[in-house]
Amino acid sequence: MNIQGLQKLTLLDYPGVVACTVFTGGCNFRCPFCHNASL
Repeated sequence: MNIQGLQKLTLLDYPGVVACTVFTGGCNFRCPFCHNASL
């Protein structure tokens, strides 16, 4: 798994909760909530 990007602050993914988003490339987990499944 390669970390391709990091969003240190997001309020969109979990309403009312401060979160961080990590963008990965080459990941084979196939998470249903993945923002970048095509990577």
